[in-house]
Amino acid sequence: MAALVTIGGMVLMILSSIVFFGEGAEDGPLQVAMTLGLTLALVIATATGSSVESLSAAMTKSINSALGTIFVLLAVGALIGSLFLSGTIASVIYYGAQYGSPRFLYILVFLVASGLSYAIGSSFTTIAAVGLPFVALAPAMEVSPVITAAAAVCGAFTGDSLGRISDTFILTAAVVGAAAKNHARALRTVLAPGWIASAALFVVLGLRDGNIDGYDSGPILRAIESQFSVSLLAFVPLLVVLVLSARTTAFLSLMAGAVSAVVLAAFTQGDLIGSLMANEGLGTFGRWAKLSLEALGNGFALDSGVDTLDATFAGGGVVSMLTTVWLILVAAAFGALVDHTGMLKRLLAPLLAWAKGGARVITASAVTGIGLNAATADPYMSIILSSATYRERFMKARLEPYVESATIAGSGSIFSPLIPWNVHGAFVAGTLGIAVLAFAQYAVLLWLTPIVLIVIGLAKFRRDEIPDAETTKETYGDEPEELPERRTSV
Repeated sequence: MAALVTIGGMVLMILSSIVFFGEGAEDGPLQVAMTLGLTLALVIATATGSSVESLSAAMTKSINSALGTIFVLLAVGALIGSLFLSGTIASVIYYGAQYGSPRFLYILVFLVASGLSYAIGSSFTTIAAVGLPFVALAPAMEVSPVITAAAAVCGAFTGDSLGRISDTFILTAAVVGAAAKNHARALRTVLAPGWIASAALFVVLGLRDGNIDGYDSGPILRAIESQFSVSLLAFVPLLVVLVLSARTTAFLSLMAGAVSAVVLAAFTQGDLIGSLMANEGLGTFGRWAKLSLEALGNGFALDSGVDTLDATFAGGGVVSMLTTVWLILVAAAFGALVDHTGMLKRLLAPLLAWAKGGARVITASAVTGIGLNAATADPYMSIILSSATYRERFMKARLEPYVESATIAGSGSIFSPLIPWNVHGAFVAGTLGIAVLAFAQYAVLLWLTPIVLIVIGLAKFRRDEIPDAETTKETYGDEPEELPERRTSV
């Protein structure tokens, strides 16, 4: 009963904030609701015998494990503000409006995000480097920024799931004991239908929304030229991020991009800096230094007097990520609490009892993966808990290790960006400025893949008999001696 009230109470708080505030829930009401849910959980946990010290230790450990993600979020906020100041976002919009076609923007973003994320193994970097500029370009091309965001997210998390150097790929295969090539092959099969369906959808929506005949880029180009110095040099910060992302941590590559952007602004955006800081009574260096710190910390704000331009070129800064950080801290603490007290396992007991035979094990594991991503708000914790919870069931059903790894990756991991309070969902919403509930309906790959996974499981593993010819070890492989340490960079 305590487990049901605790987790049910959190779910009720979350749903209430969404019902009352809709897409705006992620701007504060959702965080307050989850804080209240955490408070309720603490009261119930202490009332049922858990010590304050043990709960504090468990939550502290969980929060510490999330610090790497938090620092990445702060770096992304700094990068966004600096990209506005350096004219990088303006240049992407300028060249995209000049040479691009509105009809093919969605599919272009989807393909570029898929390829880049696969190459560098980071959905976070891809969302910041590809998603943000193209979402800013969408209004200028008179197409939907919401659908553009969905295309970027679907592409980024497809590539991240399959990329051999991706944290989630490495962790999922390792905790299960699956060979990397087998895990990749099985996961490609699971992801393929959703990827093809998404590509077709973005082509169709692009042809529907893109209006070539009525599209005139002239006013957009002249408006940007009146405020920013546009050149190919503006793309240098993005190149810095992409090159360094394969050589160092996400935090360092993103911060290097932010620093290079504000340095570039000193040489290319002198007129802009002078106009924005005209009343500060500072010299050239002082104006640049103050505006750079402002952009990195509080974000960039254009003051052109044209509402459309000012709305487009505004945002970013470390401060803009603080509500997302709040969300992650509360979610990490709650996930640790329900795991430490055993509440989560007690709720999963009926599902585990039902999961007998290949098809049922796959279905139960997929449902649990999504639930754990919602309950713990942490895709890494979900991967580890799902593996630990269902490993014995997969072994008894004589399913190969790659079946379990593909099940974990193709359910909770791929679905996590659709959960607003999950690390992935919170990051996407905070970076792109598009609420999860807004783009979710267009993110076909993310919600279709778990369905495809269950259908494949039902089609291939419907029998409940367990063959006697093979031993568990021969079929399933050796159990890993120890779990790999969770990396804190993404």
